[in-house]
Amino acid sequence: MQIKNYFLFLFLFCVAYGFAQKEISLNGDWEIIFDHRNEGAEALWHENEVFQNLKDKRKIKVPSSWELIEQDYEGVAFYRYAFEVPKDWEAKVIHLQFDAVNYLSEIWLNDEVVGFHEGGFTPFEFRVDNMIQAGKENVLTLRVVGPIILSDKNIDGVTALETPQWRGGISGGIWQNVRLLASGNTYVKDVFIETNIHDNTATFHITIDHTEIKGDSADIEIHLSEASNIKNDVASYTETQKVEPGLNEYKVVIKIPEARYWSPDDPFLYQAKLKIKRKQKISDDWHHRFGLRELTIKNQDFYLNRKRIYIKASFFEGLYPNSIAYPDSEEMARKEIRLAKEAGFNMIRPWRHPTTSMWLDLADEMGVMVVGSPALECMRLPLSSPYLPSRVSREVEQTLLKDRNRTCIVQWELFNELHRPVLKQLMRPMAMLSRDLDPTRLILDESGGWAFGANIYLPYEKEPTKFNDIHNYAGAYINEKIYNSYVSMAMTEEEKKARGMGKFKREGRSKVVPSMMSFLSELGYGSLAELVSVNKKFEAEGNPLTPAYRYHKRLHEEQQQMLVETGLKSLYPDMRKFYLEQQHIHGTANKRMIEAIRSNPYMDGYCVHALTGGDWILGAGLLDLWRNPKSYAYEATKAANQPRIVSIRTIPRNVYANQGMSLKITGINDLENIAANYEVSIQSKDGKQVYVNNFKSNWKTGINLLLNKKINTEKWSGHYTVKVKVRDHWDQVLTENFIDFEVFDQKDLKAPSGKVAVLDFNGDLKSFLQKNNVKTVDFNSNLTQDIPVLVCINKAKNNEELKLFKRLLKFVESGGTAVYLDRLTDSVKTENIITPFTARVHPSKGLWTCIPHIAREHPIFKGLQNKGFLRNSYENIWPKKSLRDLKINGVKVEEKPLVASIGFDWFSRGHKMGYSGPGPSWWGADLTFVPFKKGQYLLSQFEILENLGKDPVADKMLFNIITYCNTKD
Repeated sequence: MQIKNYFLFLFLFCVAYGFAQKEISLNGDWEIIFDHRNEGAEALWHENEVFQNLKDKRKIKVPSSWELIEQDYEGVAFYRYAFEVPKDWEAKVIHLQFDAVNYLSEIWLNDEVVGFHEGGFTPFEFRVDNMIQAGKENVLTLRVVGPIILSDKNIDGVTALETPQWRGGISGGIWQNVRLLASGNTYVKDVFIETNIHDNTATFHITIDHTEIKGDSADIEIHLSEASNIKNDVASYTETQKVEPGLNEYKVVIKIPEARYWSPDDPFLYQAKLKIKRKQKISDDWHHRFGLRELTIKNQDFYLNRKRIYIKASFFEGLYPNSIAYPDSEEMARKEIRLAKEAGFNMIRPWRHPTTSMWLDLADEMGVMVVGSPALECMRLPLSSPYLPSRVSREVEQTLLKDRNRTCIVQWELFNELHRPVLKQLMRPMAMLSRDLDPTRLILDESGGWAFGANIYLPYEKEPTKFNDIHNYAGAYINEKIYNSYVSMAMTEEEKKARGMGKFKREGRSKVVPSMMSFLSELGYGSLAELVSVNKKFEAEGNPLTPAYRYHKRLHEEQQQMLVETGLKSLYPDMRKFYLEQQHIHGTANKRMIEAIRSNPYMDGYCVHALTGGDWILGAGLLDLWRNPKSYAYEATKAANQPRIVSIRTIPRNVYANQGMSLKITGINDLENIAANYEVSIQSKDGKQVYVNNFKSNWKTGINLLLNKKINTEKWSGHYTVKVKVRDHWDQVLTENFIDFEVFDQKDLKAPSGKVAVLDFNGDLKSFLQKNNVKTVDFNSNLTQDIPVLVCINKAKNNEELKLFKRLLKFVESGGTAVYLDRLTDSVKTENIITPFTARVHPSKGLWTCIPHIAREHPIFKGLQNKGFLRNSYENIWPKKSLRDLKINGVKVEEKPLVASIGFDWFSRGHKMGYSGPGPSWWGADLTFVPFKKGQYLLSQFEILENLGKDPVADKMLFNIITYCNTKD
């Protein structure tokens, strides 16, 4: 009765105001039954009477992902929905539209077959006026085969990981809107709006379907107004056209007077309304917002609307705490876009899945450029099968057709990090398909440039332009070597040499061509959200069935347990501090990377990974899953994104007092030239100013070296901070920045008084120690157990060296101490003479997730930073691999490491993680004592040896080790 009353009211309302209802939403409460045994097709569950007699029917909201009511469900489900349509729809052409159903859909209406669709992220429709019963109840039934991701199933040819899919969630079933549309016999099939800023026109490519058997004429009316105020008319067009039975294509060019362009700074939109009239009556209408804009490349730079633009983008996983792939609310979607813009980003790169219409509406309106991409993951996903090429082609085509009228989408990204021949073969055909469907946008064939190096197709061009699209994750500590690798990306060897930069290995597999325009499309570090507050939010407002609810809760519990097992929990009685420290390291690393990239003249932009994270890449986000900024991770990235910044470098970062340092300040100015006053100061830890330099200059657009000064540090010792503040002529602060550094004088690096033995086959360590007046002897079988042995290698090249290790083993067994300074790079699977224990060597660098290295208070860190996360004073020597599961005779060593790394499995090895989130938490030792019979080994994963005499932190740590190992206790 309620449905009938609703339609009666709607009918009377429409009659009163002189128009007919055109659309009926089919969103709402549907019925669903999960077909766990895949028996429903044979048992005819799609038939209305059969469905209604089933016992396990449940209610489900449409749109929504079915895993919101059935945890992690992968398989088949049947849907049913009853509805009525107005009696006056009897003579209408009626279309049933789905914005997205994941993955295979079979549709019946009133027990009549409607059709089939494959694909989970793009819209599809069917004409159904022959199945509709106007003025009566209608029943819509679907059989949906959802994506198979983590289970071992094969349903109707859908097997694990072979279909285009997004990693953030299953997103099973009818997860986007459903509606009925009614029109006359001549209706709008498709419209593509091709905008042109060079002549200020909008060309409407219109496809009209005339469903009658005889031709006729129709009036095409187009009306343009300002989207923000539709009363402000802009332009209009009316013309009578002949319509033949079937599809008719028309091209209408409309000149836009006093055209105003769309940009992130001014997201101006027009409203287009199209009407098809026959005999003075509206047969169909269509409307859409659009803007005039063009992003292209000229002279190896990005240009938006004929003005150079530096791209500051943010990767976007697009996972939501409750609704998974669909924003929990418009408010949440607005918030994330607003926070992205406030952080200085002008572009968002949704990762490998087409975003929802509501989100794109907001991006158009709020003014952020967007990279469009199909739901095709990267590397080995989707898995190779004979169906892959056709699925890829369909996904690309449907994605472009869905979103090619979106003003915010300025570029298509077709693939990401390819290495399979089948996908490499598809790169060129998919680029040509995309160009045919949309001549107006940039097309990037492969982000990351793994296959052949990236190609980008400029608007209206089919010949590619070579382009460096680079992925690079450097970890937490951006030392001078890594900073220079960012500054020099795409430079020739001659250019690097002229700048005084040495050779160094660049991270990642991207193919980079020197002297070519470059875009660093993935960079950044990571951190966990403040899980105490986040989990309280999940408990209050979340859904325990969703993976995000569960893995956030699990991670919090596991991380606490890791701190307990390592003996480090006393440092973090309040876990909020633990998470906030991670976020501080995350922000510091992001800020440093961005400063370096923006100091590179070949770089035209970057994409920070990520605005939000989730699934198995949890940690990268600058916002947590509830869209709250992650403290310093967000603020530091925001600071580095500002249009005017200064990058400060102290070379070296850790300073020998008697050698001094260089202070370099680089200014990056994305705006116009400006007269500037610079205030440079250096302060000691107690706030005393030890250096001041105030000067003025014209701060020019671009990259400029503002200061390069040699600083005498002979009388300095301890922790110092460089502060730079830049003001304009009116004393307004344009930008400010700071950086910390350490100075070590002779007293700080005083040689230890104890004696030490060395097992040093090449003599480098012995030479260093003797140069620094450390009492040194070669290791020999007569050595007494009170003298520690420094071991510089963990492999024997010949029998003579092996004999020395046999003697060392006896020395330790008898009560001696051996310090292994040569870090283990490979796991020790079998106990042996050199390493009489087993250990698993685990990478602990971290990429998009934070792996903190935490030091307890201990004499080995006397005069060095400790009692918490290792900070940038360790940037040259920090451990990149940690030791897990140390065992002797198969028994786990009861150790309390002096330094431990704490992480969780974050890379989906074997594709076993996906939407289920990160793997288990773990800890590894970076510096730890291993008791062995009467003696002990001290195992160090720090890069001490290669930095002796180069970095005073390495020297200091070694001297502390010698001193400590010489103590009686």
